[in-house]
Amino acid sequence: MLFSIIIPAFNAERYLCDSLESVRMQTFTDYETIIVDDGSTDKTSEIADSFAGKNLQTHVIHQENKGLLLARRAGLQAASGKYVVFLDADDSLRSTALQDIAEVIHKYDVDIVSFRYSRQDNFLTSDSPSPLPIGIYDGERFEEAKLHLCKGRFNEMWSKAIRLSCFDCTADYSNYAGLMHGEDLLQLLPVFDSAHSLYSLDKVLYFYRPNDSASTARYKSSQLSDIRKVNACLLSFSMKWGKACYKTACSGEVMQYINLLKIAVSCLSYSSFGDVFRSIHKAMDDEGCLARAQNCQLRIDNSVVVFCLMHNFCYFSFLVLKAINSIKR
Repeated sequence: MLFSIIIPAFNAERYLCDSLESVRMQTFTDYETIIVDDGSTDKTSEIADSFAGKNLQTHVIHQENKGLLLARRAGLQAASGKYVVFLDADDSLRSTALQDIAEVIHKYDVDIVSFRYSRQDNFLTSDSPSPLPIGIYDGERFEEAKLHLCKGRFNEMWSKAIRLSCFDCTADYSNYAGLMHGEDLLQLLPVFDSAHSLYSLDKVLYFYRPNDSASTARYKSSQLSDIRKVNACLLSFSMKWGKACYKTACSGEVMQYINLLKIAVSCLSYSSFGDVFRSIHKAMDDEGCLARAQNCQLRIDNSVVVFCLMHNFCYFSFLVLKAINSIKR
């Protein structure tokens, strides 16, 4: 079997049928579907079991709620396909997705196939930020793919088909239970450490549904503790990959914290933002990130935010980030 499609689902009754229909409509048929019902309390379980009853090679795992990361791990441990494709329960695959990926695999036999995604369900436009240029990355050139991952712009698990043997399927991730912010990157780091080749496919194959209620849409203090754990892993792996990757990872580390500030400024008043700013400043200082940030090459607006963090200019940081948000709109 070539593919295992893993669908983690928690209280996903609103869109799960659409997601599963996109799987059923695949033009390539050598795949299995693994639905992980992560302790849902709505009709998710019923929908998943009904789909499995009507579609061969569909398996449903029912478990108590453990969070997205451990739900995906459960799916990985049950997978029997040569490659794994992740599909979130509120998203969809283009009908030709598996066929397009299979053609690349058969031609290049790579460990990873990356592809584009869209926020439009017609798959006509790509919303992939800073996509890796089309082509094959193997041998010494695979470092370019690692560098892209270290930047933090390539860390969606659902925008890639990955050889199952590249995953650390037997590793114990229980210490990361409940981790939500950065969990994709956490799991991709050992994948890129094991992999040797990647093909960047210039096709939009995935519909990513914008979700204002997503766990990362509003600031929570747990996001900061999550990022500290993920960044520690990022720096550790990047050191193994060489000086260029480590330098890039230091910039990626800084951007993770800046992105948290951007989330906070979009949904909090200044007084509440001040608490977040001080917490992030302390975390960056404790982790040595502020010291490393002085040698990072960042875009000018992000450099200004780092300057504010270094000098505890909370109000100026608030104004700068508000201005950035206004410009983006």
